[in-house]
Amino acid sequence: MSGNFKPVGIALLLFASATITQADDSTKFRHQFVQQYCTKCHSGEKPKGEFKINAASYELTNIDSREQWEQVLEYVADGEMPPEKFKQQPNSSEREQFLSYLRSDMVLADDKAKVGGTLIRRMNRIEHLNSLRDLFQIREIRLPGTYPEDSTHLQFDTMPDGVFFSTAHLQACLELATDVADRMVPLPNPEQVHALATHENMGGDSRSLWKRAKTNNKDKTSQKTPDNAYYFTGVNIAGWSGGMWDRTFKAHSSGVYRVRLKANAEAEQGIDGKPLRLGFYALNVGDYDLPKRANRSDLPQVGLLNISNLEPEFIEYEIPLEKGENFHIYCENRLKQFYPNRGANRVELGKFVNDGKKMPEPTIRIEQLEIIGPVAPLPRQLAFIKNQTLTADIAHVNSILFPLAQQAYRRPLTTEEKHDLISHVMLHIENAPSPEYGIHYGIRRILCSPQFLYREVNPGRLDNYGLASRMSYFLWSSLPDAELLEIASTNRLSEPDVLRQQVARMIADLKAQRFVKHFTGQWLDNRKAESIMVCDIRHTWSNLIRYGYLRSTEMFFDEILQQNHSIQTFIDSDFTYANLPMRVAWKFPGKLRSLTAQEADQRQSFIWPEPERLDLTSLEANVPAHVAGRGGILGLSGVLTATGDGVDSSPILRGVWILENFFGTPPPPPPSNVPALVADISQAKTVRETLASHQKQESCATCHRKIDPLGLAMENYDAVGNWRTTYYQEKPAGKKQPQPPKILVDTSGQLPDGTILNGPADIKQYLLDHPAMFTNCLTTKLLEYSTGRHLNVGDQRIVKEIVAAEPQNGYGFQDLLVEIIQSEAFQVK
Repeated sequence: MSGNFKPVGIALLLFASATITQADDSTKFRHQFVQQYCTKCHSGEKPKGEFKINAASYELTNIDSREQWEQVLEYVADGEMPPEKFKQQPNSSEREQFLSYLRSDMVLADDKAKVGGTLIRRMNRIEHLNSLRDLFQIREIRLPGTYPEDSTHLQFDTMPDGVFFSTAHLQACLELATDVADRMVPLPNPEQVHALATHENMGGDSRSLWKRAKTNNKDKTSQKTPDNAYYFTGVNIAGWSGGMWDRTFKAHSSGVYRVRLKANAEAEQGIDGKPLRLGFYALNVGDYDLPKRANRSDLPQVGLLNISNLEPEFIEYEIPLEKGENFHIYCENRLKQFYPNRGANRVELGKFVNDGKKMPEPTIRIEQLEIIGPVAPLPRQLAFIKNQTLTADIAHVNSILFPLAQQAYRRPLTTEEKHDLISHVMLHIENAPSPEYGIHYGIRRILCSPQFLYREVNPGRLDNYGLASRMSYFLWSSLPDAELLEIASTNRLSEPDVLRQQVARMIADLKAQRFVKHFTGQWLDNRKAESIMVCDIRHTWSNLIRYGYLRSTEMFFDEILQQNHSIQTFIDSDFTYANLPMRVAWKFPGKLRSLTAQEADQRQSFIWPEPERLDLTSLEANVPAHVAGRGGILGLSGVLTATGDGVDSSPILRGVWILENFFGTPPPPPPSNVPALVADISQAKTVRETLASHQKQESCATCHRKIDPLGLAMENYDAVGNWRTTYYQEKPAGKKQPQPPKILVDTSGQLPDGTILNGPADIKQYLLDHPAMFTNCLTTKLLEYSTGRHLNVGDQRIVKEIVAAEPQNGYGFQDLLVEIIQSEAFQVK
């Protein structure tokens, strides 16, 4: 036996003995170090920072314990602990030995820690609504007013902490499922509506339709008498400029509606050489205070009708409508499209309308509009029931509900699930007056099932169906499409080449704009910028500027995503986005229309000025110098607005935001046993002096040495991201009061590691010089958003591996997404 044990057995014993000795030495030294230098402040009933170091768990594979000891390591390494005033200070050898043991223990813990651990959660509001829209392809599915808000207090609404299930959610899900079932399976003998509009009460106004006199041929004097009809202008921008509708009508259920028109054409052809024709466009009246202002280009076209008769007669036409919809009618081809598709403003459009009325081109004349319906199911409703008459045949019912359940559950159904679903549906059919009630019940049962409402229920490593689901909710905020599920069925989705191809396809899809909107809304605080109240007395501000801020952030992010730019572009870039109102606020040269004039136009026409791409390397002459430095996230005005209160800039909020979203090292919240700060700022004259008072308090100093230099470096940007060199000052109350001297903005500061900062460019350069810092932070944010969990120690090990493999020029953004999706942290529940 002893012969077989050598030499490997001895080597193993020696290694084990050395490891045990090292572990014993580490534990002994750590206890001695902590006892001598830490316990005086961090023990007892009121420990500093609410951290009892002598009672702290040393389980470094546990994320809570790990974060505490990482903070200890950081403070000791930076020389901040023990504090300078503490009489007993470790010498450099003791400090390095303590740090060495702590780092070694963390490396060993990383190797042992497991990844995963996402708690089960329901779909959030956005995911639920998108899933239904993509599952059923219904235009007008909306969440009911009873559906509670997601009450998450975390950065991302994909985290389970605030996405719990309550009685209110259950009731809202039942209401929503019933609404969907109503729209998919019309019950027999639906109630019909009958609406009648004549020339006396047709919708529209004096601009959209006009009356004109016609020659009375029987009258020898050829006098003109009023015509009992309306004529289309053909200026088809919005309802008020060229459309007509019945104001009182609203579809009370989804279906095909019969429109009966008494109308005629004035000529056999329109401007395009084809018969004059009417276009029908659906709109949800609840979306507009004034439906006539709905832009036609934003509305779905639901019908085209040629009008070839030259004398008035009744014409019938059928159009598909969803519950709650009305529709506008336009003459499509009376005029050439000589005007902008959406128009510039109401004044310009009004001129087009007046010109249109004077033009000799023939148009369509209409006397009466009658609407009856629903008279038939929608095409999609017929397709759902396989274009067959519904029967109680179990095979037919299976063919309808099983494919739906498979799509809704994002995977094939088990035998037990099939039996459970169909047995309850067939029992319902037996007791119902017609099979429609059974299918209606089946839809509701599927949509209220935990398999639909909950995300990735089974623990462990995701199978290909689970991977498809997590990918689709990550990049589309919705369930996987047919192609993803088909690939998942072959077990090939996890193959690197296949996965990369699918990620590229998904990003190119329009549904990826949901990722753009919701990730920027939370990581870059676009949601906060959308609602923050801004003082328009202090700041150049309008709703047009707010819109520009939100869209410019999204468009900047989207370009990096679609073009696969290096993620370092988030730090600094040679481009940004701005709309015309933002250019006014940034004081661009030239004759730019005032914000007041632009906003007046917008209020009339609902036309929002979109941002345009600015090449920061070739700006026109006399553009303010600060514009050239707006490349990267720290130059986005929406981000700068969200990190303030709408009145004053906040160096503290901005400093904390940068630490959390760029450095990946958010400061801990202030301990609860620290009283509210009552600093003596009676002599403070500047923001810098006020912040200096924070650092006089020991409980604040450690964190503020990191926060304040970053926030102060951003002080050239005011509360809404406009550039300044002096601070705002209130005008003296009395007329004879002298104006106080201006206070210059001072952006100088120094980070704890000695780096000098003097403006946003220095922060960008610091991050470019330490690329791993931002890559670690962005990767962590993306993993937290996509997996719906705080990363544990094992997950953080995966992040470190991704960071270590980063190319010299940084990951392309799409490439990083592929690395994340391929990682164990992403693919483990």
